[in-house]
Amino acid sequence: MTVTEIRPSVGQTLLWFLDRYRGEEGALNCPVLCRVRGGLDRGRLRQAVDRVVDRHEALRTTFTGGGRRLKALVHPAAYPEIREVDLSGEPDPEAAADRAVAEELGTRIDATGSAVRITLWRLAEDHHVLCLNMHHMVTDSWSCNVIFEDLCAALEGKPAAEAAPYSRFAQEQRELLAGPAGKRLSTFWGERLKDVTLPPLPMREATPGAPRDTRLVQHVLEAPTVAALDALAKRERSTMFVALLTAYYRALRSVSGTEDLAVATLFANRGAEHRRTVGFLANMVLLRTRLAGDDFTEHLLATHSTVMEAFVHQALPFQMLPIRLGGTSRRLDDVVFQMMADPVYSTRAGGLDLEVLVPDDVATRFELELVAVPDRDAVRVLLFYNPDRFEKEFAESLLTGYVDICTAAARGAAPHSDQAGAAAPVPHGRPR
Repeated sequence: MTVTEIRPSVGQTLLWFLDRYRGEEGALNCPVLCRVRGGLDRGRLRQAVDRVVDRHEALRTTFTGGGRRLKALVHPAAYPEIREVDLSGEPDPEAAADRAVAEELGTRIDATGSAVRITLWRLAEDHHVLCLNMHHMVTDSWSCNVIFEDLCAALEGKPAAEAAPYSRFAQEQRELLAGPAGKRLSTFWGERLKDVTLPPLPMREATPGAPRDTRLVQHVLEAPTVAALDALAKRERSTMFVALLTAYYRALRSVSGTEDLAVATLFANRGAEHRRTVGFLANMVLLRTRLAGDDFTEHLLATHSTVMEAFVHQALPFQMLPIRLGGTSRRLDDVVFQMMADPVYSTRAGGLDLEVLVPDDVATRFELELVAVPDRDAVRVLLFYNPDRFEKEFAESLLTGYVDICTAAARGAAPHSDQAGAAAPVPHGRPR
């Protein structure tokens, strides 16, 4: 059995560059993290993990070379070790597990050796935390959901749904971009983003050689606010993603003084044939919207239109956008909005109760990133920022303004317009 060499995708090439030249510890980690309760059969877990790895070639892929010489190597059998750590003797096993998870997620993965690192922490005989920590070059948020579902199916001894290999996606992407469809995509984005600028924010110049750091401020939008925003979005045939992005636009308008706003986000970038494909398929897109006046519903409709257009044209890789920001050190992905897909929080498989955990303390490679995390009927709002570029007071003020806008919009939500379009899809979710 031999190693198969394949051409990496456009997205993998970008992530390799970021990892090698602009990477921060843990910023390109993308984990599946879950709590496991019940009598755990380690042999059965090992077999289930091996079945998932066998099934998805991306999880058996390593990388070598660089630039145009970057190669992806698919190994016929590459089963990562399951490192076991016993925390049951700690005074507070839960707190010890939290610290251990934070350390693991903040530790870089070297994709030249293995892009998958697995740890099982034992808190008690019937209580464990499992982490499949993966380099972003071999997975994305959507893929993490697929991996978790396939792991549960394997624990149950059930077959998983058919999945196309990642190499097929990479080949199809190259063919699309080289043909007429690629030209049409480039033309669309060239027109849509002509003369685009980023919201003027109080950003300091980056300190040369300064270690990369990430700070977080957060808030919870309670269930009544979330329900009212969701009802407003549905009345306009839109989505919660659009409503929360609209509030972010308004908060940015308030602090920047501009109505022409550009915010980056990740879309899943998947057709039906790749819904079960594991790998890095997601694509960053730049959502440009102009807000006029003060009516939240009108702003939501404008945002909805922007999201729908971007969804249709999402296949052009971010680094191939036909635009450049001249005369500034800022990047097109400086200001980011993400909404994580509402996960299956708990399930039962193989006699075990499994609960998906969504970590807050993963590093980010962006300067300012607002992440909305559905949490049952509420939404956690996480604002990550680079303290080398932004003052803590600014981040706190921006988040406070955002929460106030959401609250006011929910309080004033009422039927406003007969305008209706197709419901906007929920994009990819945070790049974890």
